[in-house]
Amino acid sequence: MTNTYFMPGNDKLEDMIKSIKYGYMLFDTNNGMEDPKNWQMQCTAQFGKEIKDGQFTGKLVSPVVMSGYVPDILHSISMVSDDFELDGVGSCGKGYKEWVLVSDGGPYLKAKVKLG
Repeated sequence: MTNTYFMPGNDKLEDMIKSIKYGYMLFDTNNGMEDPKNWQMQCTAQFGKEIKDGQFTGKLVSPVVMSGYVPDILHSISMVSDDFELDGVGSCGKGYKEWVLVSDGGPYLKAKVKLG
């Protein structure tokens, strides 16, 4: 997969954060993989900011691994921000071969995933 994005939604990022009872906002994703045979995905982020009752607590976690069963993650998306940003400086490949230029980004998503 090279470039697949969610289209912007209608939600404001501030409203998304306020709607979270307990969770994390992840920043600076930098790696990922998917397993098409078993429908699993995994990606890493540099850090996450804890949110309780709609506000940042000041607690950071780092690094963060996000994973899950793709259909469950997609069905759990409850809000999509109206923001849209792309960063096109990555590549995807298998070891030392088959490199393809990729980019990442899109709107903010509110979803349920496994964090580690």
